[in-house]
Amino acid sequence: MFPVISPQSSQDWQDYYQLRWQVLRAPWDQPRGSEQDDLEQDAEHRYIKNNEGEVLAVARLHFNNHLQAQVRYMAVAEGHRGQHLGSRLLHELEKIAWTQDAQELVLFARERALAFYERHGYEVVEKAHLAYGDVQHWKMVKQKPSEPGWFRHPDWTQVLQDTWRESIPISDAMGIKVESYTDWQFSTKADLKANLNLHNSMFAGSVYSMATLTGWGATYLALKELNLEGDIVLADAEIKYLKPLTTAPGATVTLSECSGELSELETQGKAKYTVPVNVYDGDVLVAKFCGVFFVKR
Repeated sequence: MFPVISPQSSQDWQDYYQLRWQVLRAPWDQPRGSEQDDLEQDAEHRYIKNNEGEVLAVARLHFNNHLQAQVRYMAVAEGHRGQHLGSRLLHELEKIAWTQDAQELVLFARERALAFYERHGYEVVEKAHLAYGDVQHWKMVKQKPSEPGWFRHPDWTQVLQDTWRESIPISDAMGIKVESYTDWQFSTKADLKANLNLHNSMFAGSVYSMATLTGWGATYLALKELNLEGDIVLADAEIKYLKPLTTAPGATVTLSECSGELSELETQGKAKYTVPVNVYDGDVLVAKFCGVFFVKR
């Protein structure tokens, strides 16, 4: 997965603006330079490029005032759409806005992009300007979620967090919390101090528990996406410990790696869902877990 980064070199900036112009201005015969405005120097710029240096997606964030930030110039190269590139850029810009105390994000979406932004929690406020005589824009707004990383359906992640705290008290004692939920992954974090053994590393049982809850949470959210409900239990699991965990506990599920037909819950009253979970110490992989979860209607 290519990282989301900021342009640094002169060539980076040229490539960044080239894609912005190519996607957002060139099809309407707008000149080079029209893809920039007076706020470029005061904005946060992010882009994604592949290993060959080709820029695949770009986006920008600026503040309108200390409470409101605005997303602008979101563009994904043709041929690279449908790969969560736009979602990843938007997620990064949102985290910047929320951690700098913005209370809401605003953007002006083209008609064809409304569904994309609605999927990520933005609501249409009003019909806005018409660009180039035929490109209708709509003003959309998103309010700050409870946590910066709660990108997709923060109401679901809040219920999940509350369920853990109320139904599984040990999760609260361990400091396990939802870190992020996006189109491509679900991740959690834990409080290291609450899980230290005599070697000043995280208990193996705590690593296992965090991985199990992360897999359980990913299953819960997958059911929500299908508008299904059921009782979720861990039926089987394997874990491989690779290194001691000594600094920053985190666990991640890559959603595309999960397998199983949860829709069978509706037709057969039960379903099986296999969830691989990677456990990290910061950015270092320290354990690999694979849980098989059984769901009963």
